[in-house]
Amino acid sequence: MRNHLTNFISTALICAAFAVSSHDTFAQSGYMTPNNITRKPLLKPGLPNQQLKKERYLGSRLIYSTADPLREIFTKDTGLSKACQRGRFKQVKSMQYIAVVNGRKYGAALYQRNMLHDPQKLAEKDKIYLFKGQGTSSCRVYQKRI
Repeated sequence: MRNHLTNFISTALICAAFAVSSHDTFAQSGYMTPNNITRKPLLKPGLPNQQLKKERYLGSRLIYSTADPLREIFTKDTGLSKACQRGRFKQVKSMQYIAVVNGRKYGAALYQRNMLHDPQKLAEKDKIYLFKGQGTSSCRVYQKRI
């Protein structure tokens, strides 16, 4: 009985030693465990902070895109711009929906409750609205019939 117990213990020790040594070889050969995962560096090597491009609205949904200039296809609505400056006509969540016009991002909204906060019912059903500077006193609203 004692021989069986000694053989079992020595076999267990050999297996444990093999498991530890094989774990190190797997980790060195590219196998990643949760303890040795490293994060990517925040800055790309060779680029200073000022040259890194910020992606501010990664969670936004694009609902309109064009390469044409803003002034050619959209008209500025002064009444809606004043309402936006007072907080009476705005996106429900700023920049949740966006439009890219001539390479620039604008907040965008259609006549829908989940997109547009419009308690005075100023919006029309067949228009798209672009917002620039929402939440400021210089908010501008552009509109276009769709």
